[in-house]
Amino acid sequence: MSVEEFEKNIITKGKKPDGSEPSLPEDAEIKTNNGSLLKDEDLVPKEPGTSEKTPKTLTRPTDHVFADYRTTSSQYNATVGGLPPTCYPLYGIPTIRSDIPAPRIRRISDRTNYGDEANAYALLCPSVFSQKGVYEKDFFKTRQRQRYLSISDQNFEEIWKQACMKSHRGEVCIESIRNILDEIQASHTKCS
Repeated sequence: MSVEEFEKNIITKGKKPDGSEPSLPEDAEIKTNNGSLLKDEDLVPKEPGTSEKTPKTLTRPTDHVFADYRTTSSQYNATVGGLPPTCYPLYGIPTIRSDIPAPRIRRISDRTNYGDEANAYALLCPSVFSQKGVYEKDFFKTRQRQRYLSISDQNFEEIWKQACMKSHRGEVCIESIRNILDEIQASHTKCS
């Protein structure tokens, strides 16, 4: 049995190569997902056109924050039929240190990129939120219920409960409220 087949057996089925089931403690809870740790939709081809599969890359919650927002200047300067930025290589993007956490207080001499700095595109074409002085850390900062009371009382309790259920700690941030409001708006759009 090749290494790739062995890895696939472990990832998808959780079984040993001899066909025996892995031993679990008697009080362990057994999940009824046909013994698989990953679903078939969680696996993507390693390279296009090959049968080797690897787990899908997870997206960061920050990827969804600024994905849909564009400045008016970028819309004016957009070229119809032009090449998107995914078709040409990007140079000069520094390596992000994800193996160590960013310090709470940074020194001026610390030139390490912890992933919290803007790239050249964000500096040249800032988002609508950046122009107003609202940054990524502000979206994910947890806040108390009193900060969100500008929403009508009848909808607020439902939105707050849904946002609390989405967080494993029961904490609510602006981004979770925005996601719930987007879901509600999408459901109203589908109904009408």
